[in-house]
Amino acid sequence: MDRKLVRNYIYNILYQLVKIILPLVIIPYTYSHLTPAVVGISDYAGSVMQWFILFGILGVNTYGNREIAKVRNDQKKLNRTFFEILYMQMTDMIIAAAAYYIFISFAIRDNIMIFRLTGFTMLASMLDISWFFYGVEDFKKASIRNIVVKCLGTGLIFLLCKTPADLWKFVLINAGSELFGQFIMFFQLKQYITFEKVSLADAYRHHFLPTFQLFIPTIAISVYTMLDRTMVGALYNEEHLSYYKTSMGFVQMFLYFITSIGAVVLPRITNVFYNEEGGEEKAKNLIRTTMKIALMLSIPMCLGMVAIAGNFIGWYLPDAPIVADLIRFGSPIIIFISMSNVTGIQYLVPTGMYTQYTISVVIGSVVNFIINSLLIPRYGAYGAIVGSVIAEFCVTSVQLFFVHRKAHIRFFDRSCVIYALGALIMMAAVMAVVRVMPANIFGTVLSIFAGMVVYFIVLYVSKEDLCMKVMGMIRRRKANA
Repeated sequence: MDRKLVRNYIYNILYQLVKIILPLVIIPYTYSHLTPAVVGISDYAGSVMQWFILFGILGVNTYGNREIAKVRNDQKKLNRTFFEILYMQMTDMIIAAAAYYIFISFAIRDNIMIFRLTGFTMLASMLDISWFFYGVEDFKKASIRNIVVKCLGTGLIFLLCKTPADLWKFVLINAGSELFGQFIMFFQLKQYITFEKVSLADAYRHHFLPTFQLFIPTIAISVYTMLDRTMVGALYNEEHLSYYKTSMGFVQMFLYFITSIGAVVLPRITNVFYNEEGGEEKAKNLIRTTMKIALMLSIPMCLGMVAIAGNFIGWYLPDAPIVADLIRFGSPIIIFISMSNVTGIQYLVPTGMYTQYTISVVIGSVVNFIINSLLIPRYGAYGAIVGSVIAEFCVTSVQLFFVHRKAHIRFFDRSCVIYALGALIMMAAVMAVVRVMPANIFGTVLSIFAGMVVYFIVLYVSKEDLCMKVMGMIRRRKANA
């Protein structure tokens, strides 16, 4: 990967680190001051609202990234494409917001004010232009903006939210900080875009159909990323919804390091595939490399989560041991989503294989809905976790079937065997440390550090290819310093 890709990945990782650290700080605070049941009310309102955002935003986030990457070398096309997509997005979101408020007026009886305040987040989605900055591969501006917004929101929550009665403040802070962040993004556009008057009719004629094509798989994905939360809240209770969201948040935290690669690589693959000679073969080589990186990171993360969950939750949320169980059950999602992020977001979407992508996520959504319907009414959050794991496995398996014939990804080469064995050795080492360490922050940090050291030693001693390349780059940089 060239320097720009690495730099973009670093900026994205900085933002992902903030997304990891801030929830670690704020979750115990909200649990103790607002209580899980009250926070669950906000989570439930948010899960309902997300369905309307989904229909309003269509597939713009992925489509806009891809289209901007295709035309970024032509200023006139870049201007026109940006404003057409933006106007269509704003129009769709206005309609979706109106539909949301009409729906809650008729369908919601309890906590109606929380649902109304939650709806302000739709304004932020209407103005979200992160897809533009990702398309031009300027991750610095988007990442810094996101970091500022997250830190601002967290600070206000600590300052203003003290009791369960402050739930409305909690909801308003989350929505308001996101809206503030979107306004900042528009001030950063001037170095890329000059205003161009475009027709809304042209915007829909040029972009509605392809965004709708991406919307179909987005709906399917949402069945097992959003519907599970809605179903837990509706079919079981809001407290279990809070536990489920918290546990999935921890599982997905570590995914950010890997899915950040996808966000960085997608515009590059799109630009290479459509604009460079031999672009298809270059795209395949890039996919094979990013799949190896994904496996190198996701396998130890998965097994490490299983080993550390009990010790971590024992001091972090001592009154919610269910979260540790849910983390253990859900940890395989790290591997499955890491792989499908490479096959789906980094290959099928940028190369225009929408049909294959849609098939994979539709299969996953059907499987997830069936399992959720059977298990959630009886087992609550446990049933939702099982459904999510099996659904992600199905999506990944189908995508691998389609991509393997194109990119010839190998999973049983020497590197993959080293990753698996190294992760197992690391897991055994972490479990040994956990047994003798108390359930406190020091014990958790020491266990994680021990696992990282053991895993690195295994890669280094076995002279794994990717590890050796990284070490070689570090040595050369030190020699040139």
